[in-house]
Amino acid sequence: MKKITIVLTVLIAITIKVNAQMPANSGFELWTTVGSYENPIGIWMTGNSTATGIFYPVTKSIDHYPSNVGNYSIRIENNPSLLPGYAAYGVVTTIPAFVMTNHPNSFCGYYKYAPLNGDTMQIYIQLYKGGNNLAHATLLSTNAASAWTSFNIPITGSSYTAGDIADSGVIVLAAYNAGVNITTGTFRFPYGNSVLYVDNLSFDNLITSVPEMFAKNPLFNLYPNPASDIVTLKIDNANNTNLTLNIYNVIGTLVKSETLKQNQRQINIGDLSNGVYMVTIKSKALIESQRLIIQR
Repeated sequence: MKKITIVLTVLIAITIKVNAQMPANSGFELWTTVGSYENPIGIWMTGNSTATGIFYPVTKSIDHYPSNVGNYSIRIENNPSLLPGYAAYGVVTTIPAFVMTNHPNSFCGYYKYAPLNGDTMQIYIQLYKGGNNLAHATLLSTNAASAWTSFNIPITGSSYTAGDIADSGVIVLAAYNAGVNITTGTFRFPYGNSVLYVDNLSFDNLITSVPEMFAKNPLFNLYPNPASDIVTLKIDNANNTNLTLNIYNVIGTLVKSETLKQNQRQINIGDLSNGVYMVTIKSKALIESQRLIIQR
């Protein structure tokens, strides 16, 4: 029963509306145990591995939002007494950048914040195209938010136009104003044991219920999912030709690429390891992605 529950949770977490193309586990439902602490699964980097004793800057919390979506959120806490150690910094980031193939207009989600000693929380995303900065969105606040608060931050850039398609992105979530002080050229540091909770990140639209997390009228589907050695494609746009299929792992590395032959509907994935992947189909007329679990 436990294994079935885990699989269902994974399916909910990784079938987030495909056009959003958030990094895997953007609702922070999936965690893995490493020694005496837990880390969020995926490309979310924390300072937990550098911590000693009983304090870890990043933990899983059952205080989540919306209440009908998932079971957990991410809790991020500073601890200035541990400076200059990395465990003192309450920060989570996606390392390396995650793969994207779309044009989001805003960065959305939910947070709670308990500041101490003048800390400023930070929620930030940077989009890239061809390795260059394309656009960004930033939320900075010194105000306490004891109740879950939604955010919808416009993504802007001097050259960010409707035709721009980002190819990758980086997210930073911090219980202090993380980054470099432009005036001094030194890294900023936390002032107090401030605590930031974040949940259900998305692009363009806030997630308010489980059904909204699923793709509507996708142009293609994968089955079975989870799959083991062969996955079958169901492509609604049957007249589309010259399709390219790319498969990326959770850290954004291209692990498989094929030009689909006419009427080809089966893909051999026997050479790929167990895990979560993004399958992208591209042509002159469309670009769309679906999550795929490989499980044997």
